[in-house]
Amino acid sequence: MNSRQKVMLILIGLFLTFFISMVVIITVNFRDFGMHGAEKRALLTAEVVKGGLTAHMVNGMMDKRSYFLSQIENIENIHAIWIARSPIVIKQFGEGMNNEIARDEIDKQVLQTGKIAKEMTETTTKSTLRMTIPFVASAFGTPNCLRCHDAKEGDVLGAVSMVIDVSDVRGSSFSTVGYISAIAIIIMLIILLVVNKFLKPYLNIFYSIKEVMTAAYDGNYSKRVDGGKLFESKAVADMLNSLLSKLQKVFDEIDNKVYIFLRNKNKSNNYDPLININNTINQLSDIYKFKQTIEHDEELQDIYERLAYVFSNKFNIEDFSIIEADRLSGMKTIVYTTKGCHCTVEDGVCRADRINLIVDSTIFDKTCDKFLEDEESEYLCIPYSISNELNLIISIVTRTKEEGTRIRNLVGMIEDYVATAQPAIVSKKLMQILNKMARIDQLTGMFNRKYLDEFAETSIPQALRTETPYGVLMIDIDFFKMINDTYGHDVGDEGIRIVSRVIKDSIRKSDIAIRFGGEEFIVLLYNCNREYLREVAEKIRVNFAKQVISAGNESFSKTLSVGAVMFPDDSESIWKCIKYADMSLYYAKEHGRNQVVVYDPEIIKDASMKDQF
Repeated sequence: MNSRQKVMLILIGLFLTFFISMVVIITVNFRDFGMHGAEKRALLTAEVVKGGLTAHMVNGMMDKRSYFLSQIENIENIHAIWIARSPIVIKQFGEGMNNEIARDEIDKQVLQTGKIAKEMTETTTKSTLRMTIPFVASAFGTPNCLRCHDAKEGDVLGAVSMVIDVSDVRGSSFSTVGYISAIAIIIMLIILLVVNKFLKPYLNIFYSIKEVMTAAYDGNYSKRVDGGKLFESKAVADMLNSLLSKLQKVFDEIDNKVYIFLRNKNKSNNYDPLININNTINQLSDIYKFKQTIEHDEELQDIYERLAYVFSNKFNIEDFSIIEADRLSGMKTIVYTTKGCHCTVEDGVCRADRINLIVDSTIFDKTCDKFLEDEESEYLCIPYSISNELNLIISIVTRTKEEGTRIRNLVGMIEDYVATAQPAIVSKKLMQILNKMARIDQLTGMFNRKYLDEFAETSIPQALRTETPYGVLMIDIDFFKMINDTYGHDVGDEGIRIVSRVIKDSIRKSDIAIRFGGEEFIVLLYNCNREYLREVAEKIRVNFAKQVISAGNESFSKTLSVGAVMFPDDSESIWKCIKYADMSLYYAKEHGRNQVVVYDPEIIKDASMKDQF
């Protein structure tokens, strides 16, 4: 029900209340007026009867009173009239010729109390008023009642009862009420029509404004207010429509311009631009705070942990892993994981990295052969290109379909954060590369002397605490100067590259190969014993001797000598161990070359050796 209908119903209700109240009041007033008229007529008639009876009595004509009373009955609207003598009069004069005694309880009550009694009788066709009026003895009136009656002052001598027809009063009241009601109804209808005509344009613009505001509340600012024909309503409608047009234009521009700062192009499905703008600004604010934070992080791992914090706390992702994929080497490194990586990505090619598309287990069963699937889990692997050399893969595992759907709806927001972190990741990755290059020998790809210095400072103390032994090899090519002098430095560099390749092929991933300088190399064998120390040293020596070095049309082979020592068995100082390995190497060269010499303290007893150090 609209307001217009409510207003009309309220007015109708008020008019009906007024109408009913008016009819009731008029009816009651007419009834009371008729009753009062009938009562006055009855009192007047009673006085006439009293005077007539008194005159008959004084003139000795009491036997003629029946004629008198019958004439009074013929008066209009008097239906019946009778006289009742009181016991005092009956005792003195008898019951009278017409049996003038009390006919009913009303007569008896009036004769006893001396008070007027009234009774109204109404039917559907007739209304009558019964009124019984007492005659009271008095010595002060004319004539003196006490002269003729054996009574005292105030005694009731009798009563006259009459029944008066008041139907004409009721009929006239009904007619009057009918006329007044008809006039009132006509007036009310005229008022309703006038009010309706006056309110209609204002209510119409109100409903139009309500409809437009409802649409605007739901995000639709395209609806306009209908101002109708009134000048005032048209002016209001024009102002509101102009405001709505400006709002719609501004909201659309803000929504479009603000959103371009996000990489995520999948806009919200909400049709309200205000909500879209608010959500976008909140998202931009969060991303900006994230960007400010990671710009001041020192290490790349810190940035990955920031991303993980966002995934866990902002997106409520419980099971995920962040994986680095090096495009050049093909290496995959898990840099962060919450519940462990659920795939063997480090052991082979990652499908998401290879096709550079999202891998979704809901699209096809066993989509990725590297994932360790179970019946209850779904996975989503999202690749992000960070640079030409690096991809980042976010692998997410969910346990319910609802959670999987929720995570898929977050892919765009995850992309925004990864894209925001991209410059910082590239910067930190570049710093890692530069730091690595500063510690890598460009000719061989081995670590250089600077790396050895840092390793000795950071890792060796830890090895001492954990009692982890290292085998130290000092390697040098025999007669290397002759290669440079005979064939040139290019061939010499090739010989050095061959030595480095042989060393790399002969050691484990956990071992460290270092170009110490010129043709000298140091190898640190992790968690090594003396037997393995000699085994690796011999393997390097024998394999290098098999290598052929090309020099234009010629080719030749060379040998190398190796000095070996155990850390910390031979010394708890890594630098002393390197010194001892160098001493053993020198001993090998002095005693025939092309051999491995494991450090023996007795070597130091040789005077010539002592002179060298």
